[in-house]
Amino acid sequence: MNRYNPSTTYKYLYDYIIGDLLSQICCSGSRFCVKNENIPYIIGQKFDQYRDRALKNMSGTRLDRHKLASCICGAIIEAQPLEGYQGAKIAKNANEMLALFVGINVIKFYMMYDLLHDLDTLSVDRHKALEYLKENFEMSFPSLNQNVCDTQTYQKNLQNALYWTHSVCGPIRRECFRYDIWAYSKIFYHLELYNKEHFQRVYHDMIQKQN
Repeated sequence: MNRYNPSTTYKYLYDYIIGDLLSQICCSGSRFCVKNENIPYIIGQKFDQYRDRALKNMSGTRLDRHKLASCICGAIIEAQPLEGYQGAKIAKNANEMLALFVGINVIKFYMMYDLLHDLDTLSVDRHKALEYLKENFEMSFPSLNQNVCDTQTYQKNLQNALYWTHSVCGPIRRECFRYDIWAYSKIFYHLELYNKEHFQRVYHDMIQKQN
């Protein structure tokens, strides 16, 4: 498995987002651990498969941030990297929760990248701006009172939907994994739009504090 040569994109996603979240989860005194040492390679292979599948239906050679977020989300759900430490019982949708937060952090990363790339370096220190945004901006979901005829939060509904992508195919009694790259790409797109105003407010707060 470790002969797998990960793409540059995946290396970046793993180093700056996936690995960091896995480390936080497993070092927080919780009952989680990573299934085995090959997990980074397993996720990477599945990510590359999703990315190649998406590219077959596109005219270009690069995926936008929403499709990247969707591909890495699907790869994590399929790889199921988290398990209970020493057999501890964990939430049945723990890996789906991880996948969702990796996805929205991919969106957050690119939102920050776009902004920092366009900053005037004479007036704003990019490194300080990056640290401020990382600490003070968190992606959020529509609140419960914004849902129509629903009793569960938007986040909970998404986690459940991702969990239900696992199902058992009737006659063969084997798991059928049904994950729609395009549908979740659209969801990540709308989550970026939903968070844009808040992101700008955090940025303007930072500018005011610097001045």
